[in-house]
Amino acid sequence: MKVNLGKKLAMNQYKRLGLVTVLFNAPDVLDDFFTSLSCQSYEQYQVYIVDNSTVPEPLAKARELAEHYQISVTFIDNKGDNVGVAAGNNQGVNAALNDGCDLILFINNDLIFDDKNVLSSLVNSMDSDMLDMCSPVILNYPAKKIWYAGGYIDTIKAVAPHYNIDGEYIPNSIQRAAFDYAPTCFLIVTASLLGKVGCMDEKYFAYYDDTDFLFRCNQAGYKVELLPNVVIHHKVGSSTGGGLSYFGAYHLSRNRIYFIRKNIKGIKKYISLAYTVLTRSIRLMSAPSEIKKAIKKGMADGFKM
Repeated sequence: MKVNLGKKLAMNQYKRLGLVTVLFNAPDVLDDFFTSLSCQSYEQYQVYIVDNSTVPEPLAKARELAEHYQISVTFIDNKGDNVGVAAGNNQGVNAALNDGCDLILFINNDLIFDDKNVLSSLVNSMDSDMLDMCSPVILNYPAKKIWYAGGYIDTIKAVAPHYNIDGEYIPNSIQRAAFDYAPTCFLIVTASLLGKVGCMDEKYFAYYDDTDFLFRCNQAGYKVELLPNVVIHHKVGSSTGGGLSYFGAYHLSRNRIYFIRKNIKGIKKYISLAYTVLTRSIRLMSAPSEIKKAIKKGMADGFKM
């Protein structure tokens, strides 16, 4: 039987997609982000930009670029108050759902995707295969090594490793599959999934909010479909400074303990806590003084939460 692809694509065009991104003091990444959006063939989307910046430049530049590229953007200005990534994402999601978006794309603004069919490929796959969540292959930038091509949540170590991270990317070598974990730097989900699982836990502020969200998705029976034919690039750590900064070391330590105490049950919970405390204590032996302070405070606060 002949398939009417024209009719199918037309049906997909009615899928309303909301792109939710949080700004924080990194205006330099926005040129590539808006350029990537401007070349997309899929047009039924609305961008929701939540500004957590403590300086005015990122929001001003985002407004300028949105006007330049004629991209439809809803701006949510937190007026210099950094409410955190989790709360910022929730603000964007709530605005998108109120506008009737069928699909939500959590998306960092430190990404580059020069393929014009990134959004259309994701939406078409979500529609035709009746997916609840999907993710592209993500390469780090500028090295273009594998950063995400599938992942899982290790409940003993309380971490969410990526398979083959920093491996060489060979086109057509990655297989399509369903996974327990994908980072929310680029993750598309249905509105119905959010209705069942809920949004981000704002106590995390930053880091582990995505691990917690995906863990809850797993508990509700949802998996992430990896689409190997869609590839994007991620400027890893451009906003937060990564795990080597005071901010990163503190929140990773605090939130890892909070994640365990919130989600892991039974004897596994105590094994996971013991493992985390032991490995953080070993890390303290060689860490610079500022990072030692961050880890100690993060661990203490994790147990207080």
